[in-house]
Amino acid sequence: MVCVRLRHELPRRFSTSVTFTSIDRTQFPIRLSKDLKPNAKCKLRVPLMKSPSHLGHYSSRMNRRYNEDRYSACVLDLKGRTTFNFNIFDGHGGDQCLTYLLEHLGKVVEESSLLCAEDDASREGLIKQYAKNIGGYWRRWYKQRKQNFEKWAAVPIQVNKLSKLGDVLDDLLLRLPLSFLQTDYDFFNEKDNKLGSTCTSVYMETLHSELHGEFQPVFESYYFNRGTVNKLTVAHVGDTKAIMVDKNGDAHPLTIPHHPLNPTESSRLRRYSANYFMTDSFGEERFISLANTRAFGDLNYKEVGVTAEPEVSQYIFGDSSTISDKLTPQEIKDHTVGGLGGDESFLVLCTDGITNEITDQEVADIVMTNFNMRGHQAATPQVCAEEVVKFVEYIGGDDNATCLVIRMSGWGHWPVIDRTGQLRQERLSAYSPRERGSG
Repeated sequence: MVCVRLRHELPRRFSTSVTFTSIDRTQFPIRLSKDLKPNAKCKLRVPLMKSPSHLGHYSSRMNRRYNEDRYSACVLDLKGRTTFNFNIFDGHGGDQCLTYLLEHLGKVVEESSLLCAEDDASREGLIKQYAKNIGGYWRRWYKQRKQNFEKWAAVPIQVNKLSKLGDVLDDLLLRLPLSFLQTDYDFFNEKDNKLGSTCTSVYMETLHSELHGEFQPVFESYYFNRGTVNKLTVAHVGDTKAIMVDKNGDAHPLTIPHHPLNPTESSRLRRYSANYFMTDSFGEERFISLANTRAFGDLNYKEVGVTAEPEVSQYIFGDSSTISDKLTPQEIKDHTVGGLGGDESFLVLCTDGITNEITDQEVADIVMTNFNMRGHQAATPQVCAEEVVKFVEYIGGDDNATCLVIRMSGWGHWPVIDRTGQLRQERLSAYSPRERGSG
């Protein structure tokens, strides 16, 4: 099978660092943060991966020979909008697809404006090449492309307009599916293109800052600042996971695994490939030999419907007082996680090496209890991400395990309650290292 590259290689533009304006220290001493002034001449560039107070990340191969989990963090310029992007990938069969995604996915998302243009033929051309060079499922997809494009734009909880903020529409509902498919198709031109990877990506953009230009705790209007209203967009392929932990410490899954038992996936695929569903020797339903029905790569299975089309969802998050002032009660109910109106504590991205072993609430409670015991200075998101993975390792997890903890404005303000402490203790007590690999 020969696939034709539809686009030229583009220079890598997206940044892996965040820019801060430093404080003008010539005015010290100053008692109040609102009186701090920016230094007009000094900008600081801080790598996102080296910001342990705001982003925690940790990965372990467990007892596997290789670690096929990867993750990344970058800042994208999407048509002049500064957008923070965090990604987690879980590869299968090798690291070729993982390496390609790390190097290219952010670039394609940033540079895909032409694919989103209504009068541009690139979008039609991309789907046509899928239909021509891959066939099967994609021939049917191409025939119904108009309805499929419309379905992408009709995400039920999309955030297009807010009563007091006006039009907050973006093109991510179209940009992300097209960018994912473009990246997937471009990967087919690589030398070893048979392998695959799942992916969960989140995109965070500040819509409104109540304290614009003030120190809060930085001068820039970023999503973790006080007094901000932000939009979160989640794009999901496979069985990696995004979990939002609200101000009460409750865990909310933002993604559903793309497995054969998923009703959406079962309905999508049985129309074209009903004969490929089967049950393995462990009683788990599979699609051919795959656990995931959506993935990057896996070229041999693209013809029967294994796709890199992401499921996309959108939410409003940020400072609760600002959100309550700028959103109506109905908008808060419709667009914030759990309808709680902001002050979210943190966002977790993790691979199935974690979620197959412990529940979402256990993940959240491990983070919060470590913070509660160690204190603000010692229990950074970095330390907490490490503790999540180490706990899975302690109870005998055997799959690659990776966790990202992204700090939000409600960090540290949750109630001191450990909902799953007894369950976790029972897991620790029940696990015996001697049982690993026995039988």
